[in-house]
Amino acid sequence: MLGHGQQGAGAPARRSSSTATPSAAGRAPERSSFSATTAPDASLPDMQRANSLYRAPSSDCRYRCLDPVLPYIRDMIPASVACDLLDVYLTEPGSSLFRCASPYILTRIFRKKSLLHPTNPRPVTPALLSTMLWCAAQTADIVLLHVPGSRSKITNDLYALSTSLISERDPDRWRRIHGGLRVESEQPENHYGFSSALPMTTATNEPAGVIDDVLTFILLSIAVSGGDFKSDCYKWWSKATRLALSLKLNREDERCPASLSPCVSPLCSCRRDAQGGGFLADVEAREERRRVFWLIYCLDRHLSLSFNTVIAIPDSYCEVYTPLPEAVWEDLDAIAPADLPQRVLGPPATVSGTGFFEYFLPLMAILGDIIDVHHRRQHPRLGGLNDNQAVAVVIELLTNCERSIERLGHEAEIEDCRNGSLAVSCGPRIQDLISGIDPASGSAPTAAPARANKDRSRLQLVTAYSTHILHVLHVLLHGKWDAISMLDDEDHWITTTRFTDCSMHAIAASQAVSRILKFDPELTFMPYLFGIYLLHGSFILLLFADRMPQLGPNQSVEQACETIIRAHEVCVVTLSTEFQKNFRKVLRSTLYSVRGSSPTDWEEHKARRRALSLYRWTPGAKGLGL
Repeated sequence: MLGHGQQGAGAPARRSSSTATPSAAGRAPERSSFSATTAPDASLPDMQRANSLYRAPSSDCRYRCLDPVLPYIRDMIPASVACDLLDVYLTEPGSSLFRCASPYILTRIFRKKSLLHPTNPRPVTPALLSTMLWCAAQTADIVLLHVPGSRSKITNDLYALSTSLISERDPDRWRRIHGGLRVESEQPENHYGFSSALPMTTATNEPAGVIDDVLTFILLSIAVSGGDFKSDCYKWWSKATRLALSLKLNREDERCPASLSPCVSPLCSCRRDAQGGGFLADVEAREERRRVFWLIYCLDRHLSLSFNTVIAIPDSYCEVYTPLPEAVWEDLDAIAPADLPQRVLGPPATVSGTGFFEYFLPLMAILGDIIDVHHRRQHPRLGGLNDNQAVAVVIELLTNCERSIERLGHEAEIEDCRNGSLAVSCGPRIQDLISGIDPASGSAPTAAPARANKDRSRLQLVTAYSTHILHVLHVLLHGKWDAISMLDDEDHWITTTRFTDCSMHAIAASQAVSRILKFDPELTFMPYLFGIYLLHGSFILLLFADRMPQLGPNQSVEQACETIIRAHEVCVVTLSTEFQKNFRKVLRSTLYSVRGSSPTDWEEHKARRRALSLYRWTPGAKGLGL
């Protein structure tokens, strides 16, 4: 995978429609006309004939949405490969081992029907398209990328193109002056032959981008944070959050307090509502804005846990409706605006389905509350205040969320019973649900328990992963976040009731990992997100293993540790991360010492401490952000 800050040597310069020679690093490629019917000359040397493979006639492109980026990538990859990469971008996770989804694509923001429309696709900026291709190319199982050296060259070139294209659109390059905007004097060297244009401005004369620019910064943040130099994602993440707030994505559905609408304020959201229509394009555009904002919201909490920082987008900022369910979103063109489901402002706190925003957004909303409680405990002046009420509120949210996950699990069991795939007979509760009878009232329930055309395997995956994350949230609420502080136990935390709660949920989390490995042996469903929750759910088990010499052998703890070790090993295969490799070694070494398999216990102990000291969650530490 491409690390941050790596730049390609530049695209090869085109001298004619049938020959190409690499340009010197830092020199702009020469532009000339390109013929889709020109074939490489048989007399060319082998190297030049190989270079001609990278010429991508647009007629080979089966997706018209890629047309804006084809002029920039024609010397990097064929158009047919670009289409294959777009297929990878749109692939559902866990659907195939040979057509694996990109780990960096958490959910589709745009409707697939709109993006792949054969004649009128949704317009996408070249910067976003090249970033989408770059993310997919890092792990795509495509023949061209298996040629030695090909993947690194292509990903380097696509990264250089993406960063150059987005830098031209970056609002940070512009500053406000009286009468308009002026571009900053420090200009990036232009290797791609395009020129900057005056950006769009907000009502307050701020430089503004479009929703595609926000998503471009998000994708860059995700892919960079998944690499070796994780903290370098801050640059892109800062741009994503600031641009999202500048575009007022967090106030998409803000209500005007004035009695008359539109009011006198030229900046009020009611003017936008008055101008907007009910056409599909307007409804779709506004829903895209909501989905981008909630993706930022989820990642804000996820990255705050990963890097031990406070959240950047508090819930008080969120005047946005919850996203539409995935099934409704994909079939938006067949649903009248008046028939869309009713929604509430702010993030949900219960799981409602198998779509990314339906199960992950509620978990991240609760995680944000836990992060707030955690950092307030570390505050030098407010840390001594009683937080029992805040903890009680979070526990209630977790309890309600757990019930919603159980309901989702019942739906998977219902499908199993209907398909006759369970080895044992279904319980009376499940049989009642299948027959449509509510045991509490003896009548049919008001809402059908099973959704039409739902995917049973996805129900099982979402239930298993959500259950694991839920138990980890309990661990984070009651426990310490830092492994070394937990092992040292200088404040005798292990004698408190909080430790008991952590222990119970850590064991439950390991049992959930066993179910995850049963349904998803390759851990391909959410590899980018899963690692940090697996890690924090494992620290308690490391403490148990470390204390076993004093407490005596414990078979259940050893089994739980072996499950966690296996999960870390599979995670590293799916998406290689150094922190998981290190923790796997630490936990395995601890078990070796307990079993007497390691002859150098003291040296092993020091090595484990060194490995754990790389990633700290103490005040001021940066977690995984080395």
